[in-house]
Amino acid sequence: MKTKCIHKDLIFYLDNELSFDKRTAVEKHLEECADCRSFLAFLQEGMQIIEKEKNTEISPFFYTRLSARLNENPEHQAQSQWARLSQPAFFLLLLFIGIYSGLKLGRNASTTKENNQATSVQMLNDFAAEPIESFLLDEL
Repeated sequence: MKTKCIHKDLIFYLDNELSFDKRTAVEKHLEECADCRSFLAFLQEGMQIIEKEKNTEISPFFYTRLSARLNENPEHQAQSQWARLSQPAFFLLLLFIGIYSGLKLGRNASTTKENNQATSVQMLNDFAAEPIESFLLDEL
């Protein structure tokens, strides 16, 4: 039997899910192949770790703490409900204040920009007010 075929069947071998013929063939191969025996030992260690982790012990005080939390004071729950409602309202208020101040800053920036554009247009219009001929005559 080939090693690849054995590796596929080793999990089933450990769980006793192989037919009698396949099981005897796997056992015969394991007697002859050291690599497959070491792989089987590796799989057994892994299965033991899984079984150990699967059956964890529950703390004896777990149910006591759980029942105490379930029976907590309703005043504490009401207070936390107000906190849950006030927190989004506070952040909504902050959002509105931020938007309002952003709009105010934007208006101030746009008016100063318009003023700057108006002065630059005035400078260009000053050239239009002075005839080009007088400018050229001053050069002579």
